[in-house]
Amino acid sequence: MNKGIVGFHIDDQGDWVADLECGHAQHVRHNPPWINRPWVLEVEGRKRALGTLLDCLKCNMPRIPSEAQQIACSAMLTQQAISEKDADLQCNDADTWVKVVVHEGELIYQQIADKTIGYVIDSEFAAVIAPGERFVLREKGRVRYQLFYYHNS
Repeated sequence: MNKGIVGFHIDDQGDWVADLECGHAQHVRHNPPWINRPWVLEVEGRKRALGTLLDCLKCNMPRIPSEAQQIACSAMLTQQAISEKDADLQCNDADTWVKVVVHEGELIYQQIADKTIGYVIDSEFAAVIAPGERFVLREKGRVRYQLFYYHNS
């Protein structure tokens, strides 16, 4: 969902982050040659970018319906659990939602149906996987996470 930039701040690693009108934040790094945003380095460039629309990945994340009930929770998993599984995973049941909660480190979550949409999941941002959705989870180094399963009532 496109949301306007309302401000900027620098994160703990020194990277620029856009504050969006929805209340979420999104990195706007200048990292040539892969990401070319020299405007973010200058005060005037950031001022000109205010109001610019960005696709907010957090707003795009599916939401578990309020009537869904939690039916199970995995044990604490690590990067070893990912490497032991098939790379393409799928929700077992057409009525099952999966919430991926990271306690330490980061995971990359990518929807198989649309390879252009990927998310970095950390302790501040959980992923929700819709029923029947095919997806890939990949670790970014050391990680500890859990899977919570919900079923439509």
